Amino acid sequence: MQFDKDLNSEQAELFLEVREYLTLEIQKYVEKVQEKYSDNITSLFTKELSGGFCYIRTKESGVHIGWFRGVNIEDKYGFLVGNGKQIRGQIINKLDKSQKEAISYYVMQSYYVLVEKEELKKIKCKGKS
Repeated sequence: MQFDKDLNSEQAELFLEVREYLTLEIQKYVEKVQEKYSDNITSLFTKELSGGFCYIRTKESGVHIGWFRGVNIEDKYGFLVGNGKQIRGQIINKLDKSQKEAISYYVMQSYYVLVEKEELKKIKCKGKS
């Protein structure tokens, strides 16, 4: 599991710090944050909105947060990297004030996207009735 690798990496302390901060920020919007462990990543999600916020993992250069709906996030902090169809990443070398502000903002933006997705799903279900 990647989680075990993260805990045994040189970035373990930063990983735990970022993980805790992410969890606290997500809990501002949902009651329960859940983690899913896989061979490559640790995902943070909620069943309340049937969707994930992000994944987290260590890299040699720091801690990487992959925002699942990063393509839908306005990147006013300029920290997001990548050009995939959905995910945008954020590399953290130090959890300083600017990174915390960006994480808070990206969590909020991710929440809005998840809520919008849920509302559209409800509308589509009503239309099929």
